[in-house]
Amino acid sequence: MKLHLRHRLLPALTVALITATACSSETPGTATPVPTSPNPTTAPSSTDPSNIFGDLKACDLLEPTTTAKGFESPRVETYESDNGCRTAKRGYASVSIYLVPEAGIDQLSPGQGTKVPSKLNGREAVEIPGDAGTDACTVAVAVGPNARMTASTTLERTGTNEEACALSREMATAAEPKLPKGS
Repeated sequence: MKLHLRHRLLPALTVALITATACSSETPGTATPVPTSPNPTTAPSSTDPSNIFGDLKACDLLEPTTTAKGFESPRVETYESDNGCRTAKRGYASVSIYLVPEAGIDQLSPGQGTKVPSKLNGREAVEIPGDAGTDACTVAVAVGPNARMTASTTLERTGTNEEACALSREMATAAEPKLPKGS
C-alpha cells in the first residue's frame, strides 16, 4: 500500500514543484518594449542581400503578362536561383523570370549572345539577344549592384532574337515597378 501511494504522490508533487518554480510573478530587471517596424510593408534593407526581394515571388511577376497571352499556369523553377518561375505556350515560346539576390547584372553570363547595356525605367539593365542560341533573349534588370531580375524567352517556332527580346522586354517592363529599389 505504501508503494502504491508513493506512485500517486510523486507525480502530483512534481507538478506542484514545477508550477511553483516556473510561474514566478516577479522577474528582476526593467521591462522594455521590443521595437517594431513603423511600416511592415517596407521593402527589406539592402544590407541583407539574401532577403533583398523579401516576400516577392517570381511567379507573381510572370503570371500577369503570360496569362493574358494564353500561356500555361506558371510553375516554380530553381535553375538560376531559388526564386524562379517558368511557363510555356505550346508552339510559341517558353519564358521565365528569376529573382537573383546575390548576383548583379555584371555577373550574368551572356551564354552564346552578347550583353547590350540598356536602361529600364531608370534602372541599369542588359539585353542578351541569342544567349541560348537562335530565337532566344534575356533581359536583366539591376536591383542594386549585387541583385537582379532576369526575364528570358526562347521561341519554339522559327523567329528572331529580336522577337524573343521583345517578349522579354515586355515581361521585364511589367515586373520592374514591383521590384525593390536597390542601393
